[in-house]
Amino acid sequence: MVRPEKAATVQELREKFARSRTVVVLGFQGIPGEEMTALRRMVRTRGVELKVVKNTLARRAAQEAGIADLGEFLRGPNLVLIGRDDPTVPFKVAAEVVQKYPNFFQVRGGVFAGEVVPAEQVQWYATLPSREELLARLAGAMTGPVRGLVFALSGILRKLVVALSEVQKLKEKEG
Repeated sequence: MVRPEKAATVQELREKFARSRTVVVLGFQGIPGEEMTALRRMVRTRGVELKVVKNTLARRAAQEAGIADLGEFLRGPNLVLIGRDDPTVPFKVAAEVVQKYPNFFQVRGGVFAGEVVPAEQVQWYATLPSREELLARLAGAMTGPVRGLVFALSGILRKLVVALSEVQKLKEKEG
């Protein structure tokens, strides 16, 4: 018999997994309470949700959300980092957490755009630039050729103005 609390937890997790672009599973053990509180605060400021999950409920929620392979990372005590907006942020947060608390956390794996990602690849995704950085790079790349065209055309116009000025001076001398 399924208890209502567990069913509600599975439902909530399923919705979060289905709506999220990125999920990262971190195994943890022995972290002091005050460190966990600081971690939750840091994660929240980055726009990522941190949930400590029961493996059986998380497996069921992942399966219902269509990411059944996430269950392979759910062994031992786990927490999940769930991101919605920028898909790289949860990976970066996971890398920061493991770097800051190496004795307490290890990356188990994750999901990126519906695809299961092993722990090694989570580290790689953490090195990717954020969405804002990529948009800034794209804008810079697009303005470069336009800026070059503007300078080239302004140079041609400058030469035309100088030539017309010289023609005017010659006509004034003749006339």
